[in-house]
Amino acid sequence: FRRPPHSRLHPLPSTFSCKMRSFIPALLALALAAVSTEAFAPAPFVGRTAISSSTELEACRVNAKKEKRQRNRENMRKFAKRGKTSRKKMMRKVASQQARQEENEFLAKCFMTIPPPEVKEERSRY
Repeated sequence: FRRPPHSRLHPLPSTFSCKMRSFIPALLALALAAVSTEAFAPAPFVGRTAISSSTELEACRVNAKKEKRQRNRENMRKFAKRGKTSRKKMMRKVASQQARQEENEFLAKCFMTIPPPEVKEERSRY
């Protein structure tokens, strides 16, 4: 029994080949869909030893930062120096007082009234 020459190129029957051609793209599309939806699926939870998601860690860090800020605020109030003015504030007060005094002196000079010059009147003798 001798096979025809075209059977060497296609060892499978033609109907099987057509079915495989349509099946392979369908299989690839199914695999692609499975891979793309895996990112949206929740991670399996086995227990505390399982890798936790990053959102849980971020929430924990945010809470820790809020608590730390609150503690720092309370300690700042608790250990704040009361009654003492800083050197910077003192120097500013001195400088502002000097500037205010100079401004007042300038305004006083601007609005100072000067008596009019005396005019000698000539008396006429009658």
